Amino acid sequence: MKVRVVVASATGRTRRMGEALVAGAKEAGADAALCSAEQAGEAELLEADALVLGCGVHMGGLPSAMTAFFERTAGLWVRGELIGRLGGAFVSAGEGDGGGAELALLALHAYLAENGLLIVPMHNRLEGFRGSGSHWGPIARSNPRLRSAPGPVERDLAACRAHGRFVAECTARWLAGQAGASAPARSEPEPSEGQ
Repeated sequence: MKVRVVVASATGRTRRMGEALVAGAKEAGADAALCSAEQAGEAELLEADALVLGCGVHMGGLPSAMTAFFERTAGLWVRGELIGRLGGAFVSAGEGDGGGAELALLALHAYLAENGLLIVPMHNRLEGFRGSGSHWGPIARSNPRLRSAPGPVERDLAACRAHGRFVAECTARWLAGQAGASAPARSEPEPSEGQ
């Protein structure tokens, strides 16, 4: 079972979250690896049974590196090659309780859903949910101006490890179920009007 974590991380904070998520997935028995949004392409996604996306929040949205990654891998959507895999997301946001983090998580989930991935949420029983989670995925809130402790803090990393384990556990269950069932016939995807 392969879990691939794609991150857009300008400062290293989101990358540290991704490393924790990879560690959690490995604890659950996954072949897990991290790659940057700038370098990831179709090959990394095609080898994945589960794909987890992470990025920093930029003005309530996604950084350009992540949107460029979406554009670069659009051929997979056209061919419907990611349908039926599992997906999740996480973000690193500034301090405060504004909606930027959830907006960014929803944008990441939109990419996953558009490609036909089955979304793995962060349920409220996972370690770290109370301080560093949302149902959409882990959120690390930090202040990059605090050079001594810019984050993510251990609580954030624990939430990422827990989510990584959960994504891997769900992927293992899904793959076991698929092995015992006949695969449905795939139809050619029909692009919606205007795309």
